[in-house]
Amino acid sequence: MVSASEIARLAYCERQIRFDVLRGRQTSEPQRAARRRGESAHRTFYEESMRLADRSARRGKCFFATLALGDAPQTLALRQFRDVFLRRSVWGRAFIAVYYRYSPMACDALAHRRRLLMLIRGPLRVLAVAAAIAVHMQLRKERSHCT
Repeated sequence: MVSASEIARLAYCERQIRFDVLRGRQTSEPQRAARRRGESAHRTFYEESMRLADRSARRGKCFFATLALGDAPQTLALRQFRDVFLRRSVWGRAFIAVYYRYSPMACDALAHRRRLLMLIRGPLRVLAVAAAIAVHMQLRKERSHCT
């Protein structure tokens, strides 16, 4: 595997690559310290993602999914997506705040309209599958950075 830093070095300094080939690649102590900090940050980020995904399994408040699908695996996938992706950005947290504020009222209205609720189930299931795939890929990506 070639790192982004190595690719950047290719464009930056051909002589350095030739020197590394002839004399062996040597890293300085500041470079080794920076690598250790980066690996530690990746490990911490991955562990946080796993904790968030685990807490999602036990935590509620996915109003539409719970109303439409109950406590199904699709509901869990949407909660995990919320925790792994949305909570990590300012826009995602703003979306969550607006969603938590207004979706209980929308759910109250939907609870009495079974036909409309049935129409929502299909797209919600598709969204949940996409969310589960995205979470799985993100956690696998973070895990690969830690090893």
